[in-house]
Amino acid sequence: MKVSDAVARIKAAGHDISDEYTTEECLGFLNTATQELSHMLIAGKSPLMTKDILLHDNESVPVDCAAPCGNYPMRVTGSVVQFFDDAPANMHFRYFATKPQIADITDSMPFRYEPLNDLTVRTAVLFALNQNEYDITQDKALNDELRQMITAGMGG
Repeated sequence: MKVSDAVARIKAAGHDISDEYTTEECLGFLNTATQELSHMLIAGKSPLMTKDILLHDNESVPVDCAAPCGNYPMRVTGSVVQFFDDAPANMHFRYFATKPQIADITDSMPFRYEPLNDLTVRTAVLFALNQNEYDITQDKALNDELRQMITAGMGG
């Protein structure tokens, strides 16, 4: 799915005939929803959210690093990694990564699977409607059910 399609869906859901939501606002709703879903998937230890890198001693962890996958002989102070004395000079580091920010409407949505992109758009719609104080209780209940299904599917 393209981000332009997602922005159109956000505007359509709010019946935005007066162009009330700017593209930048819609990108903000999508970015917030993406980060929320990313952290939910990370909390469920989803393999969809993992990355591998070669990490060196006294190097900074990547900015998208939310948590390591497993235990490593190192400590992180701020964002700098310090290996323990008996560790090698570099090691393969597997970590849970958040999705990058959406910068432009020509981008593709961040998740590989369309149901996750669809849930991202649904969540962004809730943020948009909530900003304008619409009654979103039924929409929120449906969204919560979808999140529970994803969490149950991940075994969390």
